[in-house]
Amino acid sequence: MHVTRQWCGTAYMPLRFVSAAPHRGIIRSHMDDRHLSIINDCQLVSVMNKTKWRELCTEFEALHSLSVSVRYKLITSDEIFGFSPVWWDELFEQNRTIEWLDFDPIVKEHRGRLISDMEADRTKEILGVFHKHCIRYSIQESYFRVWGYFSQSEQPTFV
Repeated sequence: MHVTRQWCGTAYMPLRFVSAAPHRGIIRSHMDDRHLSIINDCQLVSVMNKTKWRELCTEFEALHSLSVSVRYKLITSDEIFGFSPVWWDELFEQNRTIEWLDFDPIVKEHRGRLISDMEADRTKEILGVFHKHCIRYSIQESYFRVWGYFSQSEQPTFV
């Protein structure tokens, strides 16, 4: 097997050369066929690469004291995973299938039954991470959305 690198928009992607016959071969990326099929069938456009996902997840892992909640959708499912804290290293492992990731800038801290939850606005910290790593995002309702992929029917307005 021969490994080569190909320029793909904003970064070099490693490609594998898989020999189909002694005299010719097929170039395949490291993404599995099921994911490629979904991307091609739905005509999805990639927004984030693996490096950007790594920067995002590493930064928020380091800032775990922010207790930011996210919800996300994968290209492999119609299910939307509701707002909750996440394990950033596990989320990074799914980076090839994340369609979008919403950040809730309002963090609620439970203080007891008799008094209301304390709310803290983490907008400054979230946007600081996005700007530090040049991560493009849009605003959906009151949330910040980082897109992994979008389709022709979705035209996000990036901030």
